[in-house]
Amino acid sequence: MKEFPSLVEQLADWVMNGRCTVSDLEFYEQYNQEYRPSDWMRKPSADEEFFTFVQDGAGGQYALHLVGDVDVDRAPVVKLGRDGEVAVLGRDLIDFAWLIACGVEPIGVGDHGKLRGPFEASAPMQAWVRTLDASRTFGTAEETLQAAAAAHPGLVQHIRTMAGT
Repeated sequence: MKEFPSLVEQLADWVMNGRCTVSDLEFYEQYNQEYRPSDWMRKPSADEEFFTFVQDGAGGQYALHLVGDVDVDRAPVVKLGRDGEVAVLGRDLIDFAWLIACGVEPIGVGDHGKLRGPFEASAPMQAWVRTLDASRTFGTAEETLQAAAAAHPGLVQHIRTMAGT
């Protein structure tokens, strides 16, 4: 099993302690703690490449796509929504952290990364995320979602194929 990222614990601290504007997330302490990708896809092999690390209040899952020798810090983050939405939310956990810092409730990201509803950024959290990779340029939430989709163009279709949808 891949190592559980310490960045998830740090994100949990920001969200669970009300240090940012996002609140509708329940972070896991280990992969697939409550829900597994196979629960969503109805395919047991999904648990060999997707690793859920957080869920939203409606039951949507957020997982890392870990195949081969991919480093957990470089794995894309995907949304497996309660109502069947699928989106690539980040090229990695830093992108996912940036979305949260921008005030995006992941439940508010629809199919293929379309944003729904207003959101309010957290300047202190944005400053913290920038320290995670000083060489990275951070854009808007929309730009982050577009970059994630562009970096992993076939991932949404792969998930849909696995799920049979």
